[in-house]
Amino acid sequence: MTLKRLALLLSMVLILVLVASYWLIRMLVIVPMLEREVATLQWHETLTVRQYFSQQQMLLTELAASPGYDRWAKGVLTGGETTPRLTRGVEIALVYGPDLTLKSFVAHTTQEPQHFPMLVEEVAYERARLMPAMLPEREMSTSGLLWVEEGLYSYSASTVCSMEKLGCSLGYLMLLKPLRASEIEASFATLGIKVSARPTTLDDLSRPGLMTLTEFDTPAHQRELLVRDSLAKGAWVVTLAYSAQVKHGVEQREWIAFVLLVLLLPATNFLLWRVFVTPIEFGSAQLRQMERERQYRKLTVNMYVREFQHLVNAFNGLIGRVEKQRKQLQDLSQTDSLTGLANRRGMDHFAVREWRRLCRAKYGAAVMMLDIDDFKAYNDEFGHQAGDDCLVCVAREIKRVARRGEDIACRYGGEEFCIIYVEVLPETVAKLAENLRGHIERLHKSTALLKRPISASIGVALIEPGADLTKQFQEFDQLVRIADQQLYLAKQHGKNQVKMWRLSPAANDRPN
Repeated sequence: MTLKRLALLLSMVLILVLVASYWLIRMLVIVPMLEREVATLQWHETLTVRQYFSQQQMLLTELAASPGYDRWAKGVLTGGETTPRLTRGVEIALVYGPDLTLKSFVAHTTQEPQHFPMLVEEVAYERARLMPAMLPEREMSTSGLLWVEEGLYSYSASTVCSMEKLGCSLGYLMLLKPLRASEIEASFATLGIKVSARPTTLDDLSRPGLMTLTEFDTPAHQRELLVRDSLAKGAWVVTLAYSAQVKHGVEQREWIAFVLLVLLLPATNFLLWRVFVTPIEFGSAQLRQMERERQYRKLTVNMYVREFQHLVNAFNGLIGRVEKQRKQLQDLSQTDSLTGLANRRGMDHFAVREWRRLCRAKYGAAVMMLDIDDFKAYNDEFGHQAGDDCLVCVAREIKRVARRGEDIACRYGGEEFCIIYVEVLPETVAKLAENLRGHIERLHKSTALLKRPISASIGVALIEPGADLTKQFQEFDQLVRIADQQLYLAKQHGKNQVKMWRLSPAANDRPN
């Protein structure tokens, strides 16, 4: 069976599965989705009730920061005006000294300080928990809920600063505002939210807190939530009868979902072709083409299925290892095994590539030929192993002056080496050649591998930047022959020296 026929068969089976599993999908997907939506709406209603309490605290904090209350509190604490004409509405104002002793109490109602024993008693431990930290450099404030004498109040407490704002440690100002259950119920009734409140009992202390409740996922007809004050005392139990509820009957949206499931069949069939059939056929076609061409390479197909992609990655990894081994073999074929430098094959490969760039860009280059003086006598006197050690030491010095990625150093043959520099200045070449000659001359002082001092003769063919090679040269080997001629001149003139030939942009080429 071909892959296309298998995909068609799977599509037909899928039709039967969709029809048979619709009711299961409804119960496991659609109904839970509706429940989550209703739970979200109920959560928003809960947040609205929570924000009511937070808003009452915020309004009281703004009222405490008004100029009237601020001047009155400063007057009380500094011995100025203390006339109790500043309250507005039903709030209660209290002023404390820095040690939390009550200095003034103002209320529109008939309530006296004795109605608030925790706020006026000598032991200030409880009310200290309601006050903000007193920082001399800036005003601090805090707000919350407080359960006092069978009543719930919202409160705001702030530090009082001096007139010149030079210090904020005069004392504290506290405003209280009673919260009445009837007013809360009437306020939320206008919003369509049914809310009722009652005092807590011992059995209510285990209920979830209104101010600390996190988002819930399951809907409920109603919830009873505990309201605690800032001292963690149970105050009210708020009952929320939610208007949003789950309807378990078959709705229009469910019929629409069923139609969408039926229409999903062509999309599923397309997905099978996209995910399975097309990538596998494309990869198979690439493999057949590789077999015909007898040349294997990495697959360029992307599989959407993890297991299939693992197979593709394994095949590509195998091809990558084969290519890496092929490159390693190529590098070994272009590397001298004794010195680790490139051999003649590696130099020829480098020269062919750089010759085209040199002729086109005219960036300048230098070919340096180096030969160890009297190496045959050294080899005959101390043996082949000592000769090999000598070659390795010289190669190490040559590597030191050919570190750039654009340069190449190679063993040209026997005791003869070649270094090719690209994009290099003439004065730099002369300095490098002379430094290399000097280092080789002093090499016996830094290594025990040399049996006696040695020296080297160097010949250089220099192409200055901007010089046109195409007028005089056809290939890179001609520069190598010129450098070899300069090496021969250095040998004739006494060895252990550098001879250089250069080609300038003005074609004024004379041996140095």
